[in-house]
Amino acid sequence: MTWVLRAVALVALAAELPAQTPAFRSESTDVLVDVVVRDKRGRLIRGLTEADIVVKEDGEPQTITSFRAVSVRSGAAAAESLPEPAVAGEVRRQERVQVSAQNRLVSIVFDRLGPDGRRLGRQASLDFLKKDLGPNVYYAVFTVDRGFQVVQPYTNDAARLKRAIEAATSGERSDFQSDLANMSRTAGSAGNNVGGATTTQGTVDGGAMSSAQAAQMAKEMLDFSEVLEREDLGRMSVFSLWAIVKELRKLPGRKTVLYFAEGLQMPNSLVEQFKSMISEANRANVTVYAIDARGLTTTSDQGAANAKLSEAAQWSRYARTTQNETAAGNRQEFRTFDRAVDSLRANQQYEMQELAEATGGFLIANTNDLRPNLEKLSEEFNTYYEISYHPRNQLYDGRFRAITVSVASRKDAVVQARDGYFAMPVMEGQTVYSYEAPLLRVLSQAPLPRDLEFRAGVVQYRQRLGLQQAELVFDLPLKNVAFAKDEKAGKYRTHITVLALVKDAGGRVVAKLSRDVPLNEPLDRLEGFQQGRFIVTRALNLAPGRYTVESVAADQEGQRVSAKRSVLVVPAQSGKAGVSDITLVRRIDKPAAERDPQDALQIPMGRIVPTLIDAVPGGPGKLLSLFFTLYPDETSQEPPKVVLELLKDGQVVSRSSPVLPAAAADGSIPYVANIPLDSVQAAQYQFRATLIQGNFGAQKSIYLNIE
Repeated sequence: MTWVLRAVALVALAAELPAQTPAFRSESTDVLVDVVVRDKRGRLIRGLTEADIVVKEDGEPQTITSFRAVSVRSGAAAAESLPEPAVAGEVRRQERVQVSAQNRLVSIVFDRLGPDGRRLGRQASLDFLKKDLGPNVYYAVFTVDRGFQVVQPYTNDAARLKRAIEAATSGERSDFQSDLANMSRTAGSAGNNVGGATTTQGTVDGGAMSSAQAAQMAKEMLDFSEVLEREDLGRMSVFSLWAIVKELRKLPGRKTVLYFAEGLQMPNSLVEQFKSMISEANRANVTVYAIDARGLTTTSDQGAANAKLSEAAQWSRYARTTQNETAAGNRQEFRTFDRAVDSLRANQQYEMQELAEATGGFLIANTNDLRPNLEKLSEEFNTYYEISYHPRNQLYDGRFRAITVSVASRKDAVVQARDGYFAMPVMEGQTVYSYEAPLLRVLSQAPLPRDLEFRAGVVQYRQRLGLQQAELVFDLPLKNVAFAKDEKAGKYRTHITVLALVKDAGGRVVAKLSRDVPLNEPLDRLEGFQQGRFIVTRALNLAPGRYTVESVAADQEGQRVSAKRSVLVVPAQSGKAGVSDITLVRRIDKPAAERDPQDALQIPMGRIVPTLIDAVPGGPGKLLSLFFTLYPDETSQEPPKVVLELLKDGQVVSRSSPVLPAAAADGSIPYVANIPLDSVQAAQYQFRATLIQGNFGAQKSIYLNIE
């Protein structure tokens, strides 16, 4: 995808930075906090020691494990000497920092700026470079629009940075809003009538109704487009920032992001990713300073939030008072909850403020003169205290932990620091979402709880270039999942959370699958829900070896949880031909627009949705549908054949050798076998698929119950 950061562009910094060992290291569970201290007049307070600082987490005092003060002349080549501590004797773990051994990394990000925003962002960035560009300060320039672009990797070459900033702030942004505005004008004012067409004196005007219906259709298209736009823009912004944070985590030094935007879209569906990105920024010690490039404005973002909340309230009143239900009205009623939730995050400037303050920075907004704030920024880059502590609360439950830092020796001290972090467990190479943290704790229990029926496992396909292509499958039957009914609203509510981990022999997580799905649906869909299965898959590649599959399912409404642990063995490659594992087919979805070669479940007829159950209903009209893939020896001159057998108690009940379809471009032959069960008795059976090619054969089987 276009927003994914090319790691080589970011880590190209390694070629420019001098090789050195970072002066400060901390354990992965330590919390690192950069602290700026000013007096009530806004002047920086220097010379504080560890003894002056009090750190609390959720109100509980913490023990500082490392402390150092950093002070640098802006743009200077050497560190400014720090004054000696005012207290007598050496302060424990106090460090004097030489900037020659301490890099500062500044990431300038321009996110979809309009003409005025580009001018303001360009001038502010160039002014900042003049003030704060020394031998140990490295800048990089990025843009976010329809894609994410690295304009300039980290460098302290002023000329290159100036060219990069000018290039990043030239041209125009993609104008999604213009398209939506045109659609809105097409919808007309009639589309805002709640419940559909209007009536006059008890009669219905056919022409007016047609116009209203057309307007309502246009409005629904507009609503849908607005949702997609918010999703796309928010996702682009969050994941672009996340990509920067992930790479910065690998590097030492003070790390700062200057984020120029005209608001930050944050639909409710992205909140978990947003929280996880902030959590990773805090873990990586990355501070974000957000600059609203709209400058001084006469309108407030809160208006959009109020409008969404007002619309939700309007449809809620309509649902309570109307006696004439319409399909359009019902659809709008079902969206009321989503509108109310989205209204909480419709203030785009507030989202920028949350991003900045949650990471220890601040928001610059509602001004056309950025110079005073840039001066303050420069001071904070160059004079701060770096503090770490090991949290006393080692329960990583995904909840927000509030951090407060105060100066015991100075009543006039005003402290600026990150206001907290989300307590996510460390999982190297993986992103942990807040909803996953409780499930990870369940996996540490002994014995594992078994309150819910589900299956999870890895289905193995072909081996190529030393790696086994496979699918991680999570299969949860919904018949036992609890739900709550709201008869008055005509809805039911349920909430499912699942997690599966694949760990190598050393305990490292090599693959993760998780979903958090709250549902609030009409009651007439409940029966279909209870008959369904919640199936999630993820493609992965595994090296030969021994693995552990750990899985958890949680029924949030019923407050039940279940966990399992199983062993997976990926064998070393043997032979040139083979047969994949066999799975039952739950359904076949429509073909994807683009086939993913890494996804073994995508075949020409569609995408296979497998199920891990081992029981199927038999009888007249019933079919046993199974999926597997054949991998013929591409060097053999003999055509491949397949023999399909159904066995009971080791005896063959039926045997067939169907004609195989043409091989795919990679030489594989995906195959769906459909076996009629009209005359098959209820019992346990073995299905076996054998690939024969000349004198070579390969075979796989699966056991199942026909009921």
